[in-house]
Amino acid sequence: MIAAPGNPPLSPRRWLLQCGAALAILPMLGGCVAAAIMVPTMAGMGYIFTNGKRVRAATPRPEPSALAQRGTALPPGVTLTELTELPPPSGLQPVVFTDPGWRAFFAYAHDRAASLAAEGPAQSALLAPQGAVSMRPDRRSCEDRTPAVLIDLDPGDAALADTPGTVAPPYLAPELDRLRQAGVMVVWISQTPADAVGAVGEALLRTGLDPTGRDPLLLIRGPQQRKQMLREAANRDVCLLAIAGDERSDFDELFDYLRGPPDATLFETLIGSGWFLVPPPLAPSPAP
Repeated sequence: MIAAPGNPPLSPRRWLLQCGAALAILPMLGGCVAAAIMVPTMAGMGYIFTNGKRVRAATPRPEPSALAQRGTALPPGVTLTELTELPPPSGLQPVVFTDPGWRAFFAYAHDRAASLAAEGPAQSALLAPQGAVSMRPDRRSCEDRTPAVLIDLDPGDAALADTPGTVAPPYLAPELDRLRQAGVMVVWISQTPADAVGAVGEALLRTGLDPTGRDPLLLIRGPQQRKQMLREAANRDVCLLAIAGDERSDFDELFDYLRGPPDATLFETLIGSGWFLVPPPLAPSPAP
């Protein structure tokens, strides 16, 4: 479901909640979901609303500098620029991963997204229906769908329990932003009930994992719904290139029913190639 609280101006999540929607699988489904995406887009273009009508706000031109107005000669080596703020610092240190699973997850997602145009239809990270029946690691194919990754928020068998001290590894936020810039949608999933969407969205917002509140969030809407159903529904609208979770049942519920370790080894070829075992992205802050 796409929703999360935020400070004014309203984030897409809070706007969607005010639309009265209980849950939305993906932001491309239309209706008030599509409108929620348009609100920040139009604001970024300089639109304002007056008496219910949209008006394009003019962008003020910066005043010429005092030196330029007076024609004062500049000292040697000094050049005037039109900059209104300092550029980002150069020489930033590369992201340092403390977990090899997350490093492999991001590398795989970038690689698969970059190769979509050259290779045609991609393979989803979801098992094909016949794969689960025949116990073979066959995967579904994707046809002309937005590339996406799915990240499971739940620690083990428990639902996400957000607290004020919840933190995320420092390398996750910048790497997730790189994925979004590369055209890969980030989708979150949890067995948390849908009526707790505000708390889950706030956790993602506060930790910087979803700083704009635009990522789709998949939550359980009733006692009959399972995370497997959410995964399959999402994959019908986007191509889930990779799934990150802390246990194998985060990839497919088949692992909840396997009789023993020999059965699980049949799917080990997918670990690191679509399926990635990683620590939960949100965890309690370590004690000082």
